[in-house]
Amino acid sequence: MGPVRQALREATRDIHERLDRAAVLRPLTSPSITADEYRDALIALHGFNAPIERALGEGTERLDLLRADLADLGVDADSLPVAGSLPALDGLPERLAARYVLDGSAHGGRAMLPNVTRALGFDATRGARFLASAGIDMAGRWKALLARLESDLDAPESAQAACATAVALFAALEVWLDGLVPKTA
Repeated sequence: MGPVRQALREATRDIHERLDRAAVLRPLTSPSITADEYRDALIALHGFNAPIERALGEGTERLDLLRADLADLGVDADSLPVAGSLPALDGLPERLAARYVLDGSAHGGRAMLPNVTRALGFDATRGARFLASAGIDMAGRWKALLARLESDLDAPESAQAACATAVALFAALEVWLDGLVPKTA
């Protein structure tokens, strides 16, 4: 593992572990996930992924898959709220950090796919295209991204900027997910 990837991993470790326990996403790891829980998780993920993918303006194939899955569940993605207060993605370190966060999540999605398939019958052709990254060479994309992280962010200040952006993105996701949890009186 290269030094930039290692730095990103270490910088985001604690917040990533907290996000793994997020109430709306936790059912994705359950073999007894319900259709409502799955729909809610996809809505939450769309609200975070959509503004970032649009800001990046490239590689939006997974967002298209997510929107198709939502349509399969009877949800109009255009009517959904999206996260605000996201960090600026103006420079190369920030943009590569955003790709690291989004593309890294694709690996987690593939690990969750078997539960969704067994419990709900969704797969890479219907309902779970996003989790499967259907039709996308995510392994190749990830390998290319990791190479770019090491070659393009070799200056310490670039790596630090990428780490700060990745942490800020995960923090924004945490705030977004916390805001989706109904508050009890």
